Amino acid sequence: GNLRMIELVNALLNVSRLDLGTFAIEPEEVSLVEIYESVFTELLPQITKKNQIIERVFANAPGSYRADPKLIRIVFQNFLSNSVKYTQAGGHITTEISTKQNMLYIRVTDNGYGIPQNQQSKIFQKLFRADNVRQKDTEGTGLGMYIVKAIVETSGGQVSFESKENQGTTFHVFLPLTGMSKKTGAIGLT
Repeated sequence: GNLRMIELVNALLNVSRLDLGTFAIEPEEVSLVEIYESVFTELLPQITKKNQIIERVFANAPGSYRADPKLIRIVFQNFLSNSVKYTQAGGHITTEISTKQNMLYIRVTDNGYGIPQNQQSKIFQKLFRADNVRQKDTEGTGLGMYIVKAIVETSGGQVSFESKENQGTTFHVFLPLTGMSKKTGAIGLT
């Protein structure tokens, strides 16, 4: 209960900083694959418990990328944890990190519950959780995708998705190949 409360408070603080435009971006040379693998390791107990298959497509990943490690970690955490949470036992999840159309490209695809067609326009809104997943999983703040969209767009990128209910979802992120630009602010996101 305490951990969930801390997560909620941190998410709300992040949203507040995003809304006020007061969060900082502090880019440095990072390994996107290493950051992803760190997130993956944290989620391994849930992945193992659900006997999910995780495919990593990193052959064309840049060796290093200029990014704020905390922010890019938040992006990976939200996408991967949602895919694990909202994909059934034995399901399949693919993560790709590569370059495409002269941009950094991140893709996360799962064959999970998907997002109902009539609710897809709300996926990046604050506090939104689709009806079909709220019935299956009562945890979640509904803030993760809002935060991801703000991070990606503030970094000069774009995020989009396709989804079919009961068939799965694919999220696409495009970020400038030159990396994230420094942005001064009161504080970084947590």
